[in-house]
Amino acid sequence: MIIFEGEELLLHFHEAESDYIIISFASADQTEQAYNRYFLQPIVEKYHLSCLGITTKIDNFYQHSDMHHIIPLCNEITQYYKKIIIIGLSMGAYAALKFSAALHANIVFAMGARYTLDAEIAPVCPIMQRTVDRLEPYSIQETTIQPDEVTGKLYIAHDTYHGIPGYNDIDHQHANKIIENLPNSVLVPVPFAHHLVVNSLKGSEEFKSILDMLVTEEDHHVIRRVAEVRRHHIYNIYSKILILKDRYPLLIYKLLISKALAQVKNNHIVYDDYVRHLSVTYQLAMRGYIKESRSLLQSCFLRGFLYCSLYEANQINEQFELHPNPLLNQLHYLVAHSGRLLAFDQIQKKITTTHIFMHDTHLVPLRLYKNQLVCVWKEMMFALRYNEQAISLVPFDADNQANDMLAIEKQDQTVIIYTPERKSCFHVDLEGNSEFCHVEPREWEKFAVI
Repeated sequence: MIIFEGEELLLHFHEAESDYIIISFASADQTEQAYNRYFLQPIVEKYHLSCLGITTKIDNFYQHSDMHHIIPLCNEITQYYKKIIIIGLSMGAYAALKFSAALHANIVFAMGARYTLDAEIAPVCPIMQRTVDRLEPYSIQETTIQPDEVTGKLYIAHDTYHGIPGYNDIDHQHANKIIENLPNSVLVPVPFAHHLVVNSLKGSEEFKSILDMLVTEEDHHVIRRVAEVRRHHIYNIYSKILILKDRYPLLIYKLLISKALAQVKNNHIVYDDYVRHLSVTYQLAMRGYIKESRSLLQSCFLRGFLYCSLYEANQINEQFELHPNPLLNQLHYLVAHSGRLLAFDQIQKKITTTHIFMHDTHLVPLRLYKNQLVCVWKEMMFALRYNEQAISLVPFDADNQANDMLAIEKQDQTVIIYTPERKSCFHVDLEGNSEFCHVEPREWEKFAVI
């Protein structure tokens, strides 16, 4: 129910029988929902929690005179509750801190918070700049949160990961300013969450469990519960994979085939991203983890066929490895740096790339047998014959080294593919586009042998 509409801000009220009341501030880029939805609405309605939701018609970091009307309205309602919890994300987290004293907060939970809109104190991103452009110079200086503007226990939920230079740099700088300058600030680490911290904590049941800990005001309980939710949240797991896959492929391989991931809710979000899995297989092979690279690739094929978890696929794969097929062990797949499998397109009659692990497609995976490219269909092996118009499949003959066969140059665990006269090499870009190019082969023209 909307109980106040101003020029730029709206105040919603959901009355329930909870001992505490939540005041939520909407984040930026939510203006289209300002009339219909406020931050945390699904949770407060599901669990019958009282809530005052403040939304914006314009992204303004709540720098508007409407707040002079909203604050007394909120205080009139919240005086009848035992505790006042203010929660916000990004722009909303800034407001949660900035107005916490005026709203008599007992607890603030600020996710991805900003400390100021003054670029001389901390960096300003484009969304923040939109508000800065509307303000007078003296008003910009006043946006910095002062110690006397905050009250209550301030829980600062922030992505603390520092493993990559420049990663989440704006958030780091603002969080550091908050911790250094605002009293009763408690850092709540949420690594791999990026700026939109709530994505690693969302879900009605999960966030309600965090609310239960916030009410206790026990720092270690809050930090531990957030860590538990984050570690088992598929968004955070997926984010961790994206961040670490190139640096720690063996760690990510163990995560992908783990029983723990198989038990995580919505794990299909990770399992269905075959481009990332192929990228991990490439990195594993380049670092010499040949067995693990091949195991992950085979598990991806099995998942595409059985639609099971990678954990189950790996278990099946290990059973088959007890009785290995000598011929299959000599037939290697080729994976590009961009996370795509090399294949032969039977319709276009050319080499291409794919990340689709299905068996009813017109794409046949390319294999490397000894020093020749082949395709395998129903236990029959075919070589690739090249001409400028198209590539054709012909029955494989180990004794026949025809002049129109593609040339292979093997280097450790990689190969380079040339046209027969070695004037062009096969190239795959980051988007998966592929062609033969008249250039000297570079690092990314090399394909991992798996």
